[in-house]
Amino acid sequence: MKHKNTIVNRIKLGLELALLHHGSRMFGPTQFLLSTATIISIASIILETVQEFTAFSEWFMVIEWTAAGIFTLEYLARLWIESKKMGYVFGFWGIADLLSILPTFLGLGNWTFLKSVRTLRMLRLLRMIRLAKISRSYLQSHDQANTQGDMNKINVSIYFLALTSVTIVFGSILYGVEQANGAYANIPLAMLQVARVLVGGVGFAPTSSVFGEVIILLIRFVGLALFGFLVSIIGGILNHWLLGTEKSK
Repeated sequence: MKHKNTIVNRIKLGLELALLHHGSRMFGPTQFLLSTATIISIASIILETVQEFTAFSEWFMVIEWTAAGIFTLEYLARLWIESKKMGYVFGFWGIADLLSILPTFLGLGNWTFLKSVRTLRMLRLLRMIRLAKISRSYLQSHDQANTQGDMNKINVSIYFLALTSVTIVFGSILYGVEQANGAYANIPLAMLQVARVLVGGVGFAPTSSVFGEVIILLIRFVGLALFGFLVSIIGGILNHWLLGTEKSK
């Protein structure tokens, strides 16, 4: 019995090192695995909306269930090792982890509100929230940035992650609401329209619904915020290059 408890404790300690302790050797590879699974699964969901890729539907299904299995194991592991279990379950990151797997399992049921393939895909794209976890882990692993150059690199990474997230999220929403509009027939096409709006609206296809127009307005607003952030980053980089200003310690 004592030997069994020792094995259980070692497994639990290993999971804690892999998932919670940023300085451990296991943390980096674990985060890389989870990040890679997140990115590949999101890319798979996006590409399966393209009609030309229907021949790869079985591969998309394999990717989906593999990712769902990995995220389910992570959720159960965190639930086991967290000292405040209810805090994790009802906290933001716990809900984010649950939302990344729940739509996949809901798809097995005969749910009326999931009859639409588009609806199910959009729910599965709630996995996008996991990108926030990737960003959080990246920032925590680089929290010892001591120079302005280090801060600039972090800010550039945050900017491109935010830009990618905004493009995918709004592209997915427009794909869901603009079903009758050929310009938004799949998520990549919808993402292209979002990108055009973000750069000033040059050549973007008008939406055919009121809700779509509201989304376009939101995209323009977010685009202005991202542009302001980009200007700030460029200013910091130029300041560092020209003056060699270091972040005060």
